[in-house]
Amino acid sequence: MLLMAVSMSCALAAVGLWRRARWGHKIAVALIAINLAGEVANTIMGTEPRAIVGVPIALAILIYLLSKKVRGSFS
Repeated sequence: MLLMAVSMSCALAAVGLWRRARWGHKIAVALIAINLAGEVANTIMGTEPRAIVGVPIALAILIYLLSKKVRGSFS
C-alpha cells in the first residue's frame, strides 16, 4: 500500500510537471524533500550507509527545482 501511494504521488507529480502546473511543482518539491530527509536519516542512523550517495543527488534536484528560472516556468 505504501509503495502504491508513493507511485501514485510520483505519477501525479510527473503529470503536473509535464503540464507545467504549479501544483505539480509543489508535489515534486515535497517528494524530493521527503526523499532527501529519508536519505539523510538512513545515513545518520547507519541503517543504509550507501544512502549517502542519494543525498547530493536529491539535494541537486531540489536546488534545481527551487531555482528562480524553474519556479518561473510554472503558472
